[in-house]
Amino acid sequence: MTPKDVALWLGLASTIGGVAVGYGTLTEKVAALEADTNASLLEARLTKLEVRIEDNDIGRIGKEIETVRGQVTRLSDKVGAISVPSTDQIKEDVRVLQTEVDNLEGRLEDLSVQLKEVGNKGKNPLL
Repeated sequence: MTPKDVALWLGLASTIGGVAVGYGTLTEKVAALEADTNASLLEARLTKLEVRIEDNDIGRIGKEIETVRGQVTRLSDKVGAISVPSTDQIKEDVRVLQTEVDNLEGRLEDLSVQLKEVGNKGKNPLL
């Protein structure tokens, strides 16, 4: 199970737990309202309870979960698209280039020696 699956299940469990607590609170408040006889107070309390029920709407929470799932999927795709070059190939290329540089340095030294020999012969290079 991946971390995102665990997070999803924890989110769902938390949501369901929150709804259960909200429902318990609402039934308790309704019971308290039934015991109260003041009509205007009862209406105000009932309005507050209706607002709380709408705030705890599972459908809205489900839509938010689907939105988060979509974002996780897009981010997973982006992470999956990242390509890391092979370090072994890079190391091999560096070794080849180092060998070529060493060969060029040797050739440069040979040419330098030949140039000194030509310079030492004087003004007539045919001698």
